[in-house]
Amino acid sequence: MKKTKSTITFIFNGEAVSVNFGNENLLPSTTVLNWLRNTQNHKEVKEGCAEGDCGACTVVVAEPAPDGQSLIYKAVNACILFLPTLDGKMLITTAGLSPLTNDTKELHPVQKAIVHEHATQCGFCTPGFAMSLFALYHKPGKHSHLEINNALAGNLCRCTGYDSIRKAAKSALIGNRTDAFSKKESEIARLLQNVNDCKTTLEIKHPLQKYIRPVELKELLELRALYPEALIVNGSTDAALRQSKHFENLPFIIDISAISELQTFEISDNTIIAGAGLCLEDLRLQCEQVYPALYDILSVFASRQIRNTATLGGNLGSASPIGDTLPLLMAGNAEIEASSLRCKRKIPAREFVKSYRTTALSKNEIISKVHIPLPQKDEIIKMYKVSKRHDMDISTVSAAFLLNKSKTGLVKDFSVYFGGMAATTLPAAKTIRFLMGKKWEESIVIKAMKILEKEFKPLSDARSGADFRNLAAAGLLMKFYHETKDV
Repeated sequence: MKKTKSTITFIFNGEAVSVNFGNENLLPSTTVLNWLRNTQNHKEVKEGCAEGDCGACTVVVAEPAPDGQSLIYKAVNACILFLPTLDGKMLITTAGLSPLTNDTKELHPVQKAIVHEHATQCGFCTPGFAMSLFALYHKPGKHSHLEINNALAGNLCRCTGYDSIRKAAKSALIGNRTDAFSKKESEIARLLQNVNDCKTTLEIKHPLQKYIRPVELKELLELRALYPEALIVNGSTDAALRQSKHFENLPFIIDISAISELQTFEISDNTIIAGAGLCLEDLRLQCEQVYPALYDILSVFASRQIRNTATLGGNLGSASPIGDTLPLLMAGNAEIEASSLRCKRKIPAREFVKSYRTTALSKNEIISKVHIPLPQKDEIIKMYKVSKRHDMDISTVSAAFLLNKSKTGLVKDFSVYFGGMAATTLPAAKTIRFLMGKKWEESIVIKAMKILEKEFKPLSDARSGADFRNLAAAGLLMKFYHETKDV
């Protein structure tokens, strides 16, 4: 019989903590934020939006690096992170950044920099900024202005202004970065390895909710076959909103975040093979050199806090009309690997979404891997998003283009897939047909724009009107032309 447990153990601000869901009246889907504020009285972690948009609740979760001697620090949103995901890890808030010295708590270098640069005013957002900077402080290497901006993109401030906060970041990141954590990293890593009972399935039975976290892919597939109605979660960035914003009851959750077989990344036969459980930030970093278009679009996807927990499989499985990563995968002829107890099969990304929020997965299948062909030598592939903000904003329109030109400038192959223009991500079929075989030049592209402006009938909603979406789509085609005309 499979060994199970109902208790999680983790380190919280330097102290080992155990939470026995069998004895405590806690829903397994209790968020880290609610646990901190409501049961531990840690009010330094703020609740702003309760949906991962503002960063006021930012905390850092650390876990052992592959070498077993160091730690990986990740800033995450406590408001959309389920408590069981802390099992075997270390949770850090601003209250735990510095040890007591002579009965006095000394500020951490990032906190000192915030004070020195006057980078706080009302103070509500400050703990979140401090934790994002703390995670960056522990990221190896020198950090550019762009890297600092990326690290802070998920934290909003509405009174201090960002200039002094950026100055604080630059100040804190100068020189030899050491603190109480770096001095004891190997010791903490060993302690976490002892705490982390990674071979035991977590099974929590609450009167209102059943929560299972398997540790092997085979076990997950067995559970999927037995309980097709269960909600599959990994980073919970979507599922938590169903609870906090839509007040849904989530009676049965299968958490797949502990399955290492779903977190792989490899390149084989000129194809990226990414595990469905790979978080989007790790995927982004892996793609910087090998697939710049995917790296670029993931860099403006949500925020680092979200990308540290959201996964590729979760993004695809949501079947969002915007698509996020899906337009690029469709343009690039990617395939989505679906697994069940009986078999594995590959579904072309172009056929994966069947209708609004509905995929081609059968009720006993899960997304296990995504196969992404690397661009060929003569192929140009790019993706764009149009949104009201550069960072941390859902796309109004997104578009992915693939172009292959002959030596004489004729279009040999062309694909374009749009998100935000219909209930699903779709190709601009008429525009594609028009451009095939024609000269890649401005006069032709202008004619294609006129076709494209009439190809879709998008909805008008709170984000944008239909007319703007059509104009934006056509504008992206012209942008792509100008970026590729001399290539």
